[in-house]
Amino acid sequence: MKFTILLPPKAQKRARAGAVRRGAKVFSVTYKDQAQELEENKLISCLLRERPLFPFAGPILLGVRAYLPIPESKPKKFKAAALSGEIRPTTKPDLDNLLKHFKDCCKGIFWIDDKQVVGYLSETGKYYGYPARWEVTIERI
Repeated sequence: MKFTILLPPKAQKRARAGAVRRGAKVFSVTYKDQAQELEENKLISCLLRERPLFPFAGPILLGVRAYLPIPESKPKKFKAAALSGEIRPTTKPDLDNLLKHFKDCCKGIFWIDDKQVVGYLSETGKYYGYPARWEVTIERI
């Protein structure tokens, strides 16, 4: 299965920590940042349009090409090289956090749990491109 999501790739953010007072006691809590929840909801709504009838069972190979926008401040030569694939992004966000965000959003839509992803296809990585997008390949083994 192959599909494209026209959303700029965003990385998984760390959970936030805070304190809550209940009566005289203070409890430590962790929660998701509101911006993180918003990004997850945007991606999930796009993923739901591509979902299979039932989440896949069994082992899965995942291919994710995260196309990041080319910085406007870069010269034309850089932009041309980036679009041709000669230059790849080495800046934030890192690939691990991009994949974590994507896999977490796919849980319950394409697979039951992200532990089913047993490997990545060779095209998985960060690229530059217009428009910014996710290109996804899912293969059942």
